[in-house]
Order: sequence, then structure tokens, then C-alpha cells
Amino acid sequence: MATAMVIITNSTALLAGATVLAASLVNIINPAITIDPMLAKHLTYAFGHIFANCTIYMAVIAVYEVLSEYTKRPWKANKVFLIAWNCSTLFTLMIYTHHLLMDFAVPKWMLIIGQVFSYANGLPVMVVTAYGALMIVYRSRMKWDFASSLFFLSMFGWVAGAIPAIIDATIVVNHVMHNTKWVPGHFHTYMGMGVVAMIIGFMYYFNKTEGNQQHRGIDTFTIALYFTFFTGLVGSFLYAGGISAPRRWAEHLPQWVLSDQIGAVSGIFIVLAAIIFTARFFAGLRSVGTNVPYNKNSAAG
Repeated sequence: MATAMVIITNSTALLAGATVLAASLVNIINPAITIDPMLAKHLTYAFGHIFANCTIYMAVIAVYEVLSEYTKRPWKANKVFLIAWNCSTLFTLMIYTHHLLMDFAVPKWMLIIGQVFSYANGLPVMVVTAYGALMIVYRSRMKWDFASSLFFLSMFGWVAGAIPAIIDATIVVNHVMHNTKWVPGHFHTYMGMGVVAMIIGFMYYFNKTEGNQQHRGIDTFTIALYFTFFTGLVGSFLYAGGISAPRRWAEHLPQWVLSDQIGAVSGIFIVLAAIIFTARFFAGLRSVGTNVPYNKNSAAG
């Protein structure tokens, strides 16, 4: 279901991006042929926002599959689950317009769609997935290791990242906050503590099932290090947005510097955690396949 949703939405995103790219190339070759600037902006945002959303919808497949295996409980695709994914398929194609709420030239009905469906899109799949994760883990007596811990914590990252996004999708808030560091705050929460956590969790799950990698104390420490300082990073972004620190500025006023410093220090420890993650992963790769019995009949293959 998740894969079908991503194929539908991401194909649309790629078509939008290819259209504006082709039109831009044609314009370079023949300046007399132009594309409407507003249309070009809509196509660009449609491509970028849908593509970014699809990363987590694809990564969450690992959460569905692996947590079910850990808990020995099926993640049932009931009617509520299917309705939620169908709604998300439709909403994801529409909500890029919340990035255009500050554009006075955009038709008002499109801005209303951007606000209303940005609110709506935060609920179906996210709530069903987060609630489902809680339910299959509850009293399951599952074994917590690196992969299961990251998959479960990634649900927190997804939900926590969606909350400031929904706030920013409110038109009156967006007019004040959208060009501040509030936006990278929500996005880094969603991606760093959600998507990246799912990807790293699956990498370790692969090494565990295909190799001989075991959960160590350093893995528990690294998870705590990563999530603690990622919370510090995104917290510094959101706080900076709250005091109107703009994004993409080369110089900051004195009152904005403290949040910058907190973010920089947090970033150092996030990089350290990422280095440990990577080192542990490649160390596990060296043993991949060693637990598979040798079969001389398949040696020729």
C-alpha cells in the first residue's frame, strides 16, 4: 500500500519537476519561448515537497515490516488503515501550496487548500502508523535492540516534526514564521529523527539478520547521543524561528547568536553519533553472509 502511494505521488512530482526543467532548458536555447513564472514556481514546489514527503512514506515500510517481526504481531491492513493511506495519497499531491501562502498573486482558493489539507494530511497515515506502532509494541515483551529502538523512536521524530509543520501551515502564522528558522526546525525533526532514524535502523537490522552483528552498550549510548543532540539542534532552530531569526542569512543579530551556538554544538555531537553509526555498520558488513551454510551445488552460480 505504501509503495503504491509513493509510485502515484512521486511519479506526479517527477513529472512536475521534469516539466519545469524542460521548459527552462528550452528558454535557455530560445529566449523567445517562456514559461509563466507562477506556473514554474508551482511546478517546482510541487516536485520538491512531494518528493520530500515520499521519503518517509517509503522508509516507513521498514517500520511496518520489522516491528511486526520483533513483536510477532501482524500489522493488519484494515479499512481504517487503507482509508488513511488513500487520503494521504490525495492530500500529499495538494499540500505543497502551504509554501506559497505568502504569495499575494496565488488564487485565494489555492491558499485555502494549502492550509486545510496541510492540517488534514498530518493525521491519517501519521496517526494510524504511530498508534499502530504503540499497539503492536504494547505488552509484546519484544527484545529492544538498535534496530527496534530506532524504528520506535522514529515514530516520535515523525510526529514531532509534523506538529510545527501544521502550525506553519496556518496562514496568519505562515506570514510571520515561514521565512524564519522555524521551517528548517520542523524539516530537520521530520527528516533527521524520522527518515534517517528509519534508514539507519534498517541498516542495522540488515547486518543483524544477514551477518553476526550484536547489539552492544555503545549502540545504546549512540542512540541516546543522537536523539539528545538532535533534539537540541531542532530545538535551537524552532526557538530561533520563534524569535524571528531568518533562514538563509549570512549574518545574525546578537540576540540570535545563542541559538546558533547551541545548534552548532549539537551538530558536532550529531556528527560524532553518525560516525559511530557508520563505523559500527561497516564493521558488521565484514561478517555478512558468514552465517549462511555453504552449498557446493550452488557454488557455480
